[in-house]
Amino acid sequence: RGVAQDGVGKGRGLMGKAAFTIIELLVVLAIIAILAAFSVVSFHHVLEDRNRKQAKVELEALRTALVSYRSDYGGYPKCPQEICTPGECLFLSLAGFHNEKGGLQLPPYRPLVPPSIFGYDLSSFDAAEIPNVTHNEGKSLMLWLSQTLDKDVAFLDPWGSEYVYEYPREDGEKGYLLFSMGPDGKTGEGFHEDDIK
Repeated sequence: RGVAQDGVGKGRGLMGKAAFTIIELLVVLAIIAILAAFSVVSFHHVLEDRNRKQAKVELEALRTALVSYRSDYGGYPKCPQEICTPGECLFLSLAGFHNEKGGLQLPPYRPLVPPSIFGYDLSSFDAAEIPNVTHNEGKSLMLWLSQTLDKDVAFLDPWGSEYVYEYPREDGEKGYLLFSMGPDGKTGEGFHEDDIK
């Protein structure tokens, strides 16, 4: 009888120990999952904060370039023939491909925006490679530019959307609008600059 009780007691002890080990394992896994979730949330917050700071730097660089453009040419970039989209017009003007009349400038002027901020390099091409086009045939220039830059012919925000540029403004106000649509691509985070008299 004593042996049997000892055997039963040992069996219960082993079962109790095994169950306790499984509970410990589940608790450890739950703690790891909670820590991983905090890490993902923290990383997303850090990445989002970095993107917002980058967008502010880029918007400030574009604003400064627009002030320089206005100082040099007496107005903000626009495409009189309305061949370019506003984003293309902004890029072409600040990258030196638009002259003061809004026409194509080949070879281009010195860029007003530091290319390193937006990750493009216009010094890597040979001016002889630029297609011989007029503004009416600008599609071949746009195709050549997008292939040369390996990106859209526009300034893109950190979330991959084109910066919104509006001049003249649709609301009839003076100056231009310039902003990022933000992380969701819909709400619009940025600023607008009124015309400076």
